[in-house]
Amino acid sequence: MIIEKLHLKNFRHFPEVNINFNRGFNFISGPNGCGKTSILAAIGHTLNSNTEYSRHGENCEYWIDVTEQGRKFRPGKGAGSIRPAGYRKDALISHILPPREQGRESIDYYNARNILKLPPLIIGAQRKITYKNITGMTRETDVTGSRNHYCDNSLKYLYNSVERNIKQWMINRYFIIDKDWAVEEKENWEHLIKTLPEIAPFNSNFKYIRTGRDLEPVFSIYEKECYLEELSSGFQAILYIIITIFEWIESCMPEGERCVKNAEGTVLIDELDNHLHPEWQLTIRNGISALFPQLQFIVTTHSPHLLASANKNEIILLPPSYEKDKYNICPLDKTYSGWSTDLILTGLMGVLSLDSKEYEKLVEACYKNIEENDIDELKRNYSRLESVSHPDDSILIVLKTRIAGMEAIR
Repeated sequence: MIIEKLHLKNFRHFPEVNINFNRGFNFISGPNGCGKTSILAAIGHTLNSNTEYSRHGENCEYWIDVTEQGRKFRPGKGAGSIRPAGYRKDALISHILPPREQGRESIDYYNARNILKLPPLIIGAQRKITYKNITGMTRETDVTGSRNHYCDNSLKYLYNSVERNIKQWMINRYFIIDKDWAVEEKENWEHLIKTLPEIAPFNSNFKYIRTGRDLEPVFSIYEKECYLEELSSGFQAILYIIITIFEWIESCMPEGERCVKNAEGTVLIDELDNHLHPEWQLTIRNGISALFPQLQFIVTTHSPHLLASANKNEIILLPPSYEKDKYNICPLDKTYSGWSTDLILTGLMGVLSLDSKEYEKLVEACYKNIEENDIDELKRNYSRLESVSHPDDSILIVLKTRIAGMEAIR
């Protein structure tokens, strides 16, 4: 399933908003409070009856336009489906379908999960792997149960109300990949092991080593071995994303269609850049694409480095506020790979100043001292400014010259 478009009206703080997505990566960016995570939540709401996590206005409506195996569908809720009743008290009162469009079938959330093979996967911003004592293999849920699980719990996963067991999936694969019937699982496992070093930061040589009798997976980073829970926050976050996607595909797809390299579906990730070094942020997009070449990704971010890694038509900028009645938002028809981080921050993301407030105040104070011809106070402020500035800061050079000139005529 690939999401082509999201429609919102009177949902949370949105008026009427239409957002178009491309087939590959989509980086949603904008200031805090503009609705990035709310967009992921809206997509989650289209496939379940849960109204607890969002506020709904009068005649609220939302749906997604999707393509599933060449057929076009519109799952969601039409105007009048939800009765506003107060914070966390809104109720689904009727199954009103979204409006029809020629060539596209409108369906409710319940029928959607029977039609869509791979419902959207939502991964929240908290991706820490906590220690769990695994004692053996567990029985995995069947396809129908898994699809229902991912639809029903999408918002819980977005807000980290439920925890995923990354280690249990690894142990299950440890026990089954040598079985004759686990052909696809073995192929996926080998793909994971081969690709881990390629998706990791430069020179880290991140790789899986073994699982011993104690059922504790062991990895290697920078040529040093460590257990799963000992991985740094960045490595944990990326491994969490990767294994969650593997588990989602293998549990929801029928036998014969579980190869992760061929799976088509949509993954939504909140704050992809969390815990990642800037250098890793520049490469993670291509690493994930290599691991899952047919998946669509819709991710939120505040990172200029992720935006620099985006291809043409992959960046979706949200406005800081919604003052008009209707907004139609499309990916930007441009790439910013040649822009510096500072230019992306100021020219694309709308950051007004890159200087710290302390720096700005000290610079202002120094120039005021020059106007007042107060060289002693200028020296004191210059010393403070020097302690917080880069040694090659051009302002320091200018001020040092002015101080020398003022002393010469003193």
